[in-house]
This record gives sequence, C-alpha cells and structure tokens, in this order.
Amino acid sequence: MAKPEDNKMDTSGTLFIGACPRRLTLLLGVSIAIKVTLIFVFAWHILLIMDEFAQLGYAKYFANGLFDTIHPPKAVGFAVFYKLAHLIGWDAVSIILVARMQTALLACGSLLLVYACARALGEQRLRALFIILVLLCFTNFMERIFRTRSEPLALFFALAAILVILRGHTLNARKIFIAGILSGLAFLVTQKSAFFNLALGLGLVIDATLRKHFIDAIVRGFYLTAGWLLPAIAYCFIFGGSDPLRIAEGLIFGPVEVAIYSSEAYNGIRVYVLQTLLDNTLLYLLCFSGMIMALKRWKTLNEKTRIALIFSFVITTLVFTHNQPWPYVFIMALPFISLWSLIPLDSLLAQNRRPATRLFILAVTTVTLVSSYCLNLSYLKINNVQQLELVTRAEALLKPDEKYFDGIGMLPNRLEPTTLWLDAWYVLKTRREGKHSEAWQVLTQSPPKVIIWSYRLSNIYSAIAEAIDNSYVKVAPNIRLAGRQLHIGRQEKFNVPLSGRYQLYSDTGTPVSAQINVEGITLAPPVTLSAGAKTITLLNGPEKALLLPEGNYDGLFKDGDDNKKLFAHTYYR
Repeated sequence: MAKPEDNKMDTSGTLFIGACPRRLTLLLGVSIAIKVTLIFVFAWHILLIMDEFAQLGYAKYFANGLFDTIHPPKAVGFAVFYKLAHLIGWDAVSIILVARMQTALLACGSLLLVYACARALGEQRLRALFIILVLLCFTNFMERIFRTRSEPLALFFALAAILVILRGHTLNARKIFIAGILSGLAFLVTQKSAFFNLALGLGLVIDATLRKHFIDAIVRGFYLTAGWLLPAIAYCFIFGGSDPLRIAEGLIFGPVEVAIYSSEAYNGIRVYVLQTLLDNTLLYLLCFSGMIMALKRWKTLNEKTRIALIFSFVITTLVFTHNQPWPYVFIMALPFISLWSLIPLDSLLAQNRRPATRLFILAVTTVTLVSSYCLNLSYLKINNVQQLELVTRAEALLKPDEKYFDGIGMLPNRLEPTTLWLDAWYVLKTRREGKHSEAWQVLTQSPPKVIIWSYRLSNIYSAIAEAIDNSYVKVAPNIRLAGRQLHIGRQEKFNVPLSGRYQLYSDTGTPVSAQINVEGITLAPPVTLSAGAKTITLLNGPEKALLLPEGNYDGLFKDGDDNKKLFAHTYYR
C-alpha cells in the first residue's frame, strides 16, 4: 500500500493566513458562530419544501411494510435518522421542528468534519477555520444544509469517509475498508451518494495508477468495494428478509427510473446551476481556481492531497452535470471545493508585495464574505408560519387511526392510504392515466377523511374531479373534509366516501340541531351512512349546514380562499 508521506498541503509562498493572532481567531470564531446560529434560526423559521415533508414522513412507515411501495424506489437510510424526531415529537409540528433542529445539529457535525479534513491536509488551525467560513458563505449551503432531506446525512457520511483516508501518514487496507463502509452508509441514505462513492474510488485508484502502482490500485478498489458491500448486503437482508434481491433491485434500478423520466418532467431546472453560480460568483471563482492551481502543482503534492483533489474534481463534475440539479444537490460538492479556497489567495499575496495591492485583495475577500450575511438575512422573510398552521389544523381534524391524502406527506404522524409522491412526473402520469391512475384508485377505493390541497392536486384536478366533487367539502383554506354542504329545502347529491356516523355542523364547527331527508327518509342526525351516492335534503334549522363525519370540530374551521403561495419562493430568495 501507500508509503508514509509528509501530509502538508503545499501552499508555495506567503500564506494568506499564517500565524494565529488572537484577534483574528476571535473574529473568525464570532463570524462562524453567527453563521451557525443562523442555520438554527433558518431550521426553525424557514419555509419547508415539499420534499422535506415526504422524506421526514417516511419514518412513520417502519414496521408497516410499505418501503417497497415508495415511488420511485428509494434507499431509506435517511428514514432511520428521522425516526428519532418521530420519537421525540409529540405532534406533527413538533416532529417537523425537532427534525429540522436534528438536521441543523448534523450540519454542525459536517462542519467539524470539514475542519478535520482541512487539518488533515496540513492546514493550520486558523486557516482551517477560514475554510469553514468560506463554506458557510455559500448561499446554497446555508439555505439547504438544515433541510429534512437525505443529502445532509449522506454528506456527513461522505465527509467521514474522506477523513478516514486523509488522517494519519499511512494509507492501509483497514482505512480503505472503513471508508468503504462509510461510503456504503452514504449510499443507503440516498442513491445519489453513488457520486461520493465514485469520486472516492477514482481518487484512490487514479492516484495509485498515475504512480504506476497498479497492484495498489486493484487492492484499493477491492477493499473499498468490500467495505461498501457490507452495509448494503445488511440493508437488503434487514428490509428484504427472505427476499433480499427485491430490495437490492430497488436500490440499483430505482435511480435509473428517475433518470429515464426526469427529462420529460423536469426540463428547465438547469437554471439552478446558473442561480448558484451567480449568487456565489467570487466564492466559486476562488475555489475553482484553487483546485486548478493545485492540479498544476500535481507532482509536488503528497498522496493524501492528490486523492482529495481528484475526489473534489469528480464530485464537482458529477453534481454540476447532474440531470436534476435542484439547489439542495449542490451541498454535496461545496464542502470539498471549499478546501482549496486559500490557495489562490496565498498565490496572489505571494506575487503582489505592494501594500496597496494586498489591501485590495483583503478588501475584496472581506466584502465577499460579509455580503453573504446580508443575503442570509434577506432569506428570513420566507417563513413557515402558514405551513405549520395548516399542519396543526389538519392534524386536529384526524384521529390517530384516520388517514389523509395530499401527495406530499405534510403530516408526519398520520398515515396515508398511499405513498404516492405527486412530483412533476407523477402529475403527468396521473393526467395520462385518468381513472386508471393511483390517485383515482386511492380516492375511490380507500378514500381518506381529509385532503390537504396544494397546487399539486390542482394540477391533477381534471383526473380526480369526480372523486372529489360532491364527496369532500372545504372547511378551511387548503383543507377538504369528507362531507357535503347542505342548503335548506334543496336536494344535494352526496357521494359518501366513508361509511360511518355523520352529524350536522355550522361553519364554525359546532353541532347543529336539524332534520335531514336521506333517500326519502326523514332522520335526525347523527345518522349512519353507508358509502355511495345519496340524495340528501336539509329540512329545517339554519339556512345551511355541513354534513360531516361525527367529531369535535369546534374552532377548527376557517373561512377563506386556498393559500396558493403555500410553497412559493422555496428555491428563490
């Protein structure tokens, strides 16, 4: 295997940050502390994207045997992580916020790993802190690292894997095997971690190959693959039982399904690549130029630095050419390119001895970093207040054993009749299939009590209108409840979605005393109705009333139009 080598990164000249004066240490420390505090503020306050609800909610399906029905098939390691939030939280909103805080804490762990990687590459303590600050100044990192998705956890394992390779003087089989295990865990969190796996594998193999150590290259590949397979095989047996191949098939071919259909449903999202480049132009210029300058000094770099550099180039290329470059994907590359941010600053200072030039370089760097704080503060206007209010109201309308449907998964502690994920592809699929679609089957064969309305359901309304109209009634903005609004003396068609006891309620949710005529029979609610079409007339009492499943709705109803901006500005500041 590899021989012991000096593990210090070659900076060739005057250092941008050399010694460790106390004032500079304090300044960097405070700057980083403010950024970390903002991550926690964002986690508590910022609007949730639809994916966050879904991925957090998948943890509720443990022991329910539904993992093989999630579409497209996913690695569900992230659900194990978010199960902790389900155990700590006491209602839907608390589960969401606990999960956000949990992910913010995970972000702190990732920052520590980046710091450790910088130190392992030979950077001094203060310079490693500067690298952390550069990373925190990327808007994509600050605005995505706290979100309850799979990428933050996968990034944590990937950073741990590369750190195992970088630490110490000797790169041996045991280290590579452990790095393989960590890479395998990252893959089991999300299959996008294949990017990390490939980057690490190429880093190890290419470095040995370029030195013409071909046997070392083969041995490295073997131990990395063996380590990767260990958690993957365990995962397949844990979730597949006597049929592990079914789970293995989902792990491998699930991402292929996404890659095939995404071109139809997600054209135009490459604009997010341009968005991140424009928002962080100087930072990207700093990091990319650092990587190129390090590459030019390839022959003088030590083994660990070469591996890290190859890893950085590969992961950056894969992330930025990914066919679905959503803003949260970029956090998979940003920590690794930040490791090279000091090299161009070192070079500029070494080549420019004049005080005025040095002052200019320092001023531009400072303004770039400070301006990121202004962008962070502007992000605070995108809050989650209305989303959480909707979650609270919808949860209160449901007993623990009752189901809802929204195609998003906004209630992490209530079950759904399906794990159908109404992303752009499944919206198109539902429109094409109409009454043969999964959404139609759900609403007609296993109807929920509550439907939470968003633009995704509006987009498939033409396909499911017959299952919604005359079966569900709007009781609050974005909430439909099984039932029908009745007007005195007027016959109304009610396609009863759920069998059970029904009662009359006012617009405020309080019970109403009145009589109704059901298929020619006069009754005084509560009444028991079977599923199916009914003709019902309100005979007396108020001018209008809501016929709903019997329950306590006092104070839960609210007048008003649907909030069509419930998920507005999720990707744009």
